[in-house]
Amino acid sequence: MYCSKCGGEINEEANFCSNCGQKVGGSDVSNNKVNAIEFETFSFSSRFILGGSLFTPDRVIITSKELIYRKRNSHFIGVDEIAIPFKRISSIEIDRRLISTTIIVYTMGNEVVKLKNFSIGEAKKMREVLNQRLDN
Repeated sequence: MYCSKCGGEINEEANFCSNCGQKVGGSDVSNNKVNAIEFETFSFSSRFILGGSLFTPDRVIITSKELIYRKRNSHFIGVDEIAIPFKRISSIEIDRRLISTTIIVYTMGNEVVKLKNFSIGEAKKMREVLNQRLDN
């Protein structure tokens, strides 16, 4: 079972969630694993071996409401951040290369965001999570 408040896994015999303390009962707990994923925040980092930055790798954070992309700016003194709410994302595409991938996010209003230098496994996981969040 999974907690409806935090998405944490709950033992079948438990009366309260061990993560957040939510009382287990009727509508408070869901057996559907997709509901647990809705609460979880995922974080991905670009890889230096695949062409990413050694000191400040690009990061993708997927929350319950938006995709956040942080990358080193062109002046090498800071990090730029792009936050895209899921309701603005129209589609996701993976441009797979030999050992790395670029995830291309198309948004409403013809904006294109390219998430570069991620491993193939991380790109697949990102696409899976984003598709689940977009379907809800």
